[in-house]
Amino acid sequence: MCPRPTNPSHRPRTRPRRGAAIVETALILNVLLLGILGVFEYGRIVMLRQLLQNAAREGARLAVVGTAANPEVTTAQIQTYVSKYLAGQSISGMTVSVYQANPTTGANIGSWDQTPYGGAIAVKIQATYKPMIPSTFRIIPNPLPMTIVSMMLSEAN
Repeated sequence: MCPRPTNPSHRPRTRPRRGAAIVETALILNVLLLGILGVFEYGRIVMLRQLLQNAAREGARLAVVGTAANPEVTTAQIQTYVSKYLAGQSISGMTVSVYQANPTTGANIGSWDQTPYGGAIAVKIQATYKPMIPSTFRIIPNPLPMTIVSMMLSEAN
């Protein structure tokens, strides 16, 4: 038996796929933009963490040098200095504490301005960062708590 010749007019018709490319692009574009925003968000978190570390270090430096100053530096001056160092970044609920620290554990053991020569003075910054993306699918806590401690040895008293 011979195969039947195919007639070009009897080919099955394909359905038009109008709009399929637009839908696929919309789905992929959302995922791509979410990924790009995630990279920006992570970069901002790293930048803010580094800025907080620098601010705490500068506050601790002011405290250890300030114990020898005449007049001595106050806690309020250190807190203001740390806040100004952050240059108006959007960090909410920020607290800056200055204290005499145990050199091995970093625990608060008293007032920083009573630290003897060679004793440790710590500056601790606690703040919360609210990500730009409202929902990060629990990859990044929202808001993100940040705690930074910088400790240096006193140069006076």
